[in-house]
Amino acid sequence: MLRTSRRAGSSWIGCALVALACGSALPVAAQDAASEPQARAGAAVAQVQAHVVGIDPVTNSVALKGPAGRVVEVAVNPQVADVKKLKIGDTVNIEYRNAVLMRAVKAKPGAIRERVDTQATVPATNGVTAQARTVEILATIQHIDKKKREITLRGPTHTVTLAVAPDLSLDGLKSGDMVHAQFESATAIQVLRDGQPLR
Repeated sequence: MLRTSRRAGSSWIGCALVALACGSALPVAAQDAASEPQARAGAAVAQVQAHVVGIDPVTNSVALKGPAGRVVEVAVNPQVADVKKLKIGDTVNIEYRNAVLMRAVKAKPGAIRERVDTQATVPATNGVTAQARTVEILATIQHIDKKKREITLRGPTHTVTLAVAPDLSLDGLKSGDMVHAQFESATAIQVLRDGQPLR
């Protein structure tokens, strides 16, 4: 389980910093980081200084609060950093790939919001293979920004803002719709504490 300073930020911190949004886990977005778009299913690479508010040694992921107060859950490749060396309250400089919405399909009326986490292998930097968390959720659309290609979803416990994959159409979707959605959580590329890699 994700160890947090307040237990609220457990599973749905996905946007992924990231987390994506949950537990008031919203992704640390562009305004929180100097980011430059790079390819991985539409994900952008961002850099940000953030405070550690949650640690999950089992999945080697962390919940981070960025400059704007948004919280995000970031999956960390064990080859990149060992999150067990972190403590709640630590300040880290992190480079990560944003969480990306891969699929969204309207759900039937009366569906109950839920979330399921699985693992997916994705390419990282320098030829390293990372295990990123793939999340399937039943959530309500709160906002769609077609210009920025971002979508905000309210899940069973948290709200998250996600980048939308370039090949995913948002036509026919609107605020208030309940959707079956699948997204890839934020993935750390580099984690520094006091200017040193966390390994």
